[in-house]
Amino acid sequence: MLRKIFYTFQYSLIISCFILSVSCNYKPEPQSLSLSVASTLNLLQENPQFVMYLNFKNMSHTDFWKKNVSDSLLNAEKTFGSLLYTFKLATGASISDGIDEVYYSNSWFGENAIVLRGVLDRNKLTQFISADTLFSVAKNANGNIIYQKNDNGLYFYFRDDNTICASNYLKQIDLMIAVKDSVKSGILLNEKILNSIQNVIYKEDMWMVSTEKIFIRGIFQNFIESSPESSAESSAESSAESSDESDIEIDSSSQNENQPSTLNDSIPENEKISIINLYKRFNSISFSAKMSDELKFLIQSECINDESSKYLQKILSGVISVAKFRSAGNKNEGTRKILEKVKLDRYDNDVFIELTVDENNIKALRDAKLLNVPNQ
Repeated sequence: MLRKIFYTFQYSLIISCFILSVSCNYKPEPQSLSLSVASTLNLLQENPQFVMYLNFKNMSHTDFWKKNVSDSLLNAEKTFGSLLYTFKLATGASISDGIDEVYYSNSWFGENAIVLRGVLDRNKLTQFISADTLFSVAKNANGNIIYQKNDNGLYFYFRDDNTICASNYLKQIDLMIAVKDSVKSGILLNEKILNSIQNVIYKEDMWMVSTEKIFIRGIFQNFIESSPESSAESSAESSAESSDESDIEIDSSSQNENQPSTLNDSIPENEKISIINLYKRFNSISFSAKMSDELKFLIQSECINDESSKYLQKILSGVISVAKFRSAGNKNEGTRKILEKVKLDRYDNDVFIELTVDENNIKALRDAKLLNVPNQ
């Protein structure tokens, strides 16, 4: 009888451990994309270099924002020529009071598309134009009133009392004016980037997504090059090589390809994965954040297959390991605290890097000049 109970307990323990091991590697469920956000994406460019969303209304009500972020962003907002300062002059709306949401997309040739939602004062702009020369006003061929900030060339118009659409490209303004809420347009026609947006884990506060490989290549190269000294990169690549010696081959042919028109994104048959050509094996990359009493910042890299995601995980693991080793000792206490909160996971074709910022490591971020100390 005791032996039967023992075996039953042992079997149950094995099953429980298996379930726990599986659940630990379970991919987080993405937050749903709200209908309001989805319907606004039709105003942005169909084929952007990247698309970004910021919900200041949500973030500004969190403890983390109030204690650590708000004043820093307000200082940045006052920077000469900044986008948000232009809208503050025009409508009185600012990050701290009036601006609820900002949508932003950008193309390779510099054209942008911007949507701003919030509590906007049209009368302020009318009064400003009559008293100053910072803004000018005109009408397009259909009689729509379009404003322009004279010093930076930004065009914008009021889509309704709570929405401004803007661009540095007048043709984009015409495209935005022509958009009908009941008809799919803009990003809603780009299934690839729309799917990537749907896959973003944290959607409610802020996110940025790109499916453009040359943009992804730049991000990845900057990440590797920002690691202290070149040995971090070589150590990371060595780590991947030791796992599969056939993986490593430096493809120097892509190093001088700087323009989208000349970039060869295709993967030649039998091309071996390397740090240099890894960007070709990305479907998308995204950055998202969730605020409460702490900040969770997540980088999601979607690769084309399981092999590529495994290689990426090994590269990143090597970089993080080298950084942790170098942070050992009292002189790098701040860096060590940041790295302790970095979590690296892989889910099939996806690789996640998540950093949690809280009261225990916020000073370390400020010491590293990654976040300003709020003004009192």
